[in-house]
Amino acid sequence: MPAASPTRRPGPDACPGVLSVWAAADGGLARVRLPGGRVDAAAARVLADAAADLGSGVLEFTVRGNIQIRGLPTNAEADLAARLRVAGLLPSDRHDRVRNILASPLSGLLDPHRPDVGPLLAALDAALIDDDALGALPGRFLFCLDDGGGDVAALGGDVTLLAGADRWSLLLAGVDVCIAVADLAAAAVAVAAAGAFLDERAAQHSSAWRLAELGGGPARVAARLRAAGAAPGESAAPIEVPTRPRPTALGPTRQHDGRIALTVAAPGGQLSAAALHALAAAATVSGLRITPWRSVVLPDLKPADVQGVLAMLRRHDLHTDPDRVLA
Repeated sequence: MPAASPTRRPGPDACPGVLSVWAAADGGLARVRLPGGRVDAAAARVLADAAADLGSGVLEFTVRGNIQIRGLPTNAEADLAARLRVAGLLPSDRHDRVRNILASPLSGLLDPHRPDVGPLLAALDAALIDDDALGALPGRFLFCLDDGGGDVAALGGDVTLLAGADRWSLLLAGVDVCIAVADLAAAAVAVAAAGAFLDERAAQHSSAWRLAELGGGPARVAARLRAAGAAPGESAAPIEVPTRPRPTALGPTRQHDGRIALTVAAPGGQLSAAALHALAAAATVSGLRITPWRSVVLPDLKPADVQGVLAMLRRHDLHTDPDRVLA
């Protein structure tokens, strides 16, 4: 069944970014896009220091795997942006608000028979940045990359790639449009779908933020892809589309290589700059993966290190108790 149209506020898209700070009750709020929720330890330290030096010292995880910095004074955007550019967290000013990509948080770690979305994530982000026209995407337009486990495919992506046996199925606003693509073409097709959304929005003289808001959105965008030769002309077989997301479980999970992926959360998704520094200190070279459930995964830990890491993180109110996630 087609996904329900998302609820939206009237008026222009004022989704916050780094260069477009939202005026909140406690000061400016900047949202830093982290495609796939992935950030290395060095960049995480830059975020923590920026929150402590420029803001209130409070950060928060978002339901799209991003990080927000709170309590920024007026005109802090320039200093914040300069720091983030150096850290590689703001690779394109024009695309500040549009690098919204969710990816399966445990991809490549648990099931060796499922594809690792990491290479596709990097290719999609690069293709998105490389297309100047896509800087016009609304700040709420969302890409999802699901490794076949069904964890993020049901999270309302405008453009979703869901892994199958040897192909990626394209979902538009949650609808299977019977287009399947190989690994090498997947990022290009996702970007082409975003461009087709902008073209269809212009054709309908619409100010839609999301694909589901367009009349006949999924079918019309799929037709544009086929007409442009950006997708196979022959329909792929229909697939079963996940209808419920599968949150990443808190606590330690054994990886297929014997190492541990540790998932922890902060109450209400908020954490201090010191807590983010602690996460960076605990991270391996694999960095951090922020999930859509306002938790964070530390991959590739040695089993002997897990209890010590947990004890250190608990001192910063980072926990593995599911009852405290929304506390």
